[in-house]
Amino acid sequence: MIKIIMVPVGLLQANCYIVHDDTRNDAVLIDPGDDEESIRVELLKARLSPKAILLTHGHFDHCNAAKAFAADGAKIYMHNADEIMTRTRLNMSELTGGPFNSFTPDVLLNGGETIEECGMSFKVIHTPGHTAGSVCYITEDKLFTGDTLFYLGVGRTDLPTGNYRELEHSVRDILFKLKGDFAVFPGHGELTALSFEKEHNMLAEI
Repeated sequence: MIKIIMVPVGLLQANCYIVHDDTRNDAVLIDPGDDEESIRVELLKARLSPKAILLTHGHFDHCNAAKAFAADGAKIYMHNADEIMTRTRLNMSELTGGPFNSFTPDVLLNGGETIEECGMSFKVIHTPGHTAGSVCYITEDKLFTGDTLFYLGVGRTDLPTGNYRELEHSVRDILFKLKGDFAVFPGHGELTALSFEKEHNMLAEI
């Protein structure tokens, strides 16, 4: 059975998710953001070792601890369109004035791939809009949406490479068209369900 530990991190309280099969002691980190210590505390409590890092996009609040866990041997996955953020001001670390821990992704994604890590499968869905390289990940009935889809909201599009029309398309025509229901694990805020957002989100079809 897949288990998920949510760890809000950093000044912007981005949600980092520790995802693991409860029969194993390795784990996938989704968006290890700007607080390595808090994530390590939760890993230690659960006696888990991270082996892979799945990034939903390249903003600092979602990836600033990636370098530290990569140094421990975790493989970093991110979309190729956001790779530039790992080495430029486009990662937006200047919002808080803190340093950015630049890193090199191990695998650059295009969307459509299936990632096999730690006994779990994650389908990659390219959902541009918040950033050009924003992606969501699906494993079983769980959907990790980063800053694309929130509880009763969507991600901002006024930062570099953001595009509201693309975000609208990603939410309405990609996520809302997925078959079945999914528990939604967003990049900030509380959890929700895809069925609920289809009816009540600001981008729900009226």
